Amino acid sequence: MNFQKTAFLKQGAVSLTLFALALSARLPALDGFITFDEPRWLDRSRWFLLGLLFPGQECPAVEWGREFATSGLGCTLQIGYPGVTTMWAGSLGLLLHYRQANTLLDLSAFLQELPTYPLDPALIPSIRFPLAVAGTLFVFFFYIFLQRLFNDGVAVVAALLVALHPFHIALSRVLHHDALTAAFMALSVLALTGYWLKNWPWPWLGLSAGLGGLALLSKQVSWLLPPYVLILAGFTWYYRWLEQKGSVRNIRRLSVETVCWGLGAGLTFMAFFPAMWVIPVQVVKVIFDASTTLAEEGHTHYFLGAVSKDPGLLFYPVGWLLRATPFEVAGLAGGLAVFGCAFWRRRAWRYLVKTRRVELALLLFVAFLWLLVTLSNKKMVRYFLPGFVMLDVFAALGLLRLLEQLRALLAQRLARSWNVWLLSGLIVLVQGWWALAHYPYYLTYYNPLFGGMPGAARLMTIIGWGEGLNEAAAYLNQQPEAGSARVVVERFCSMFRPFSVSRVFCLNSSVGGIMQADYFVYYYNLVQRNLQWPEQWRYFYRHQIPAYRLRLQGLDYVLVYRNPIEHRVDRQANSRPDVFTTFGYNLASAAT
Repeated sequence: MNFQKTAFLKQGAVSLTLFALALSARLPALDGFITFDEPRWLDRSRWFLLGLLFPGQECPAVEWGREFATSGLGCTLQIGYPGVTTMWAGSLGLLLHYRQANTLLDLSAFLQELPTYPLDPALIPSIRFPLAVAGTLFVFFFYIFLQRLFNDGVAVVAALLVALHPFHIALSRVLHHDALTAAFMALSVLALTGYWLKNWPWPWLGLSAGLGGLALLSKQVSWLLPPYVLILAGFTWYYRWLEQKGSVRNIRRLSVETVCWGLGAGLTFMAFFPAMWVIPVQVVKVIFDASTTLAEEGHTHYFLGAVSKDPGLLFYPVGWLLRATPFEVAGLAGGLAVFGCAFWRRRAWRYLVKTRRVELALLLFVAFLWLLVTLSNKKMVRYFLPGFVMLDVFAALGLLRLLEQLRALLAQRLARSWNVWLLSGLIVLVQGWWALAHYPYYLTYYNPLFGGMPGAARLMTIIGWGEGLNEAAAYLNQQPEAGSARVVVERFCSMFRPFSVSRVFCLNSSVGGIMQADYFVYYYNLVQRNLQWPEQWRYFYRHQIPAYRLRLQGLDYVLVYRNPIEHRVDRQANSRPDVFTTFGYNLASAAT
């Protein structure tokens, strides 16, 4: 009894420490900048909350989602992602902001009058707070699940790798759906793996189904869960067959449990998606249409020296390597070596299934995820975030194995627990320092083994999601003519405008043509993919020194140019193709 009490207290102390560590990395400076999609998610969350609380509320049609006006609970159908968990989190953030605002408006009027384009910067900490807490809770439960599935050492190391991973920290601090999707998918898979392959009690099956339903409510990538459950059921049957437990009765039981998982996930999907209560057919149609469109749509990428819309099979492996930490790279290499050695010694797949069944189940999940996200034309490294957290399990296994081998090589007779504490201390100090070095722009982290962000920029994009544009706006706000200045921020104006007092335009055409504004702001994300207006950019790049330059981690993230031309001319009538372009002229004080 005393031993069990001591173990429980130890687990509680470790889990609370992990929670505090993860929260301390995710909570500070939530108001720094705005990512590209957050104004849209704020607007969706606003209508979601209005429809949820006010049955008579009318809401308009939306782009990339519900193409018809509706009212009440129907308003909770906003986008086909479906992004419901993100909107729940955004709604909680809006309620928190309303409580802090001390406004005389009632909640309905407050939400309807809320500025979203441009977004009010005062809203940013409140709407991000629920996401930061959710990301922290994931680390907490990730440790709990892994501690039961493996052991305390693997659980502590894997949870620390996630808690202090700059990429995961960054995605846990914005109003978006990738971190939530990764959390629900990973926990659902771990719970089901424990139930089928480690004989956990039946409530874990229900928990896995509930978490799976929340994942399905988050993003389309989670729709791989139902087919993966079928794969895992087949793998479980094969393992039991090898253990002389395979039978028709076993197949029947697995089939029933698979159906129960699907029913539980479906009921959760319906319970937390109010639009399903009133317009279920329209919900299914919008999700199907959006999924088809997004799967066929591609981003313009710079990848391995070429600009294209389909970077191919290596996109996610290279993306993982560039976003991973050196601990994760070393650990994954060590983990794969352990698998290889185990297989080579016996040269038998059956032996590997019997002794490494849990690891193989998780590896199947990562491989299946990689296959599906690779088949889609629309690719972003963050779409593979569920794979990131699962690979940290293998990294933890590999790191502990490498440390064990090192201890044996040095003939050290230290207890195994010392390996865990030593490795944990190294991760906290070294990986924690890497994360801190990128605060508050954790998205600027790239693997130092590959040259950090400058090295990553030579290999792939997309680099930059809005971080740094707030600092460029702060610079322009200090200029004497800031209030009347016209500023062009090509394609990224929604992330710049909330912080600026100037007149901000997204396109040259909206201000009267190229070279018509007072200032021009260029973001690295745009320049690397050649999406900027070429003639204008070529002129500034070759002939002008930036009025302001923001360098982050050795890269020119934001460049601000002042327009030097006083008198403009028709450039098409006064230029020679492929020779020179004339934008205008200046006169000296003597009118020469």
